[in-house]
Amino acid sequence: MAGRTILVGVGNPVLTDDSVGILVARRAGEALTGRSDVDVRELCLGGMELMEALVGYDRAIIVDAMTNGGPPGTVYRSSAERMFESRNSGCAHNATLGDALEIGRAVGLKLPESVEIVGIEPADVTTFGESLTPLVDRAVPGVVIELLSMLSPAGI
Repeated sequence: MAGRTILVGVGNPVLTDDSVGILVARRAGEALTGRSDVDVRELCLGGMELMEALVGYDRAIIVDAMTNGGPPGTVYRSSAERMFESRNSGCAHNATLGDALEIGRAVGLKLPESVEIVGIEPADVTTFGESLTPLVDRAVPGVVIELLSMLSPAGI
């Protein structure tokens, strides 16, 4: 058995494309109904709060808006080991996710060995609104399919 997995959608649900991680996790979670080996969570904060949500899991997949200079809707994959920071993975008053994982492991928390990051390039993360921009919205179904593939028995 591969152990327990957590899928975390991170973002702000009222800042246009910043909500993409939450929306993707929500849609994937609907397709995963009945799976006892995968938990789906939505978070608005990164860093230490995100690390705390990962305690006790064997694997984590985090989905978030990720500004990396590509066209809106571009999908990025990374791991915690070679991670570039997402919009919500850290803040000035908090640790980055990489730092938080290091701190958690140093104090003996059971954290996933595998932390995978799926980022979606946003077009707008500053305008208040509950809808994604068109290019980011078009990327969502493909990201959901990718997540379900990653979480299939063959992908575990």
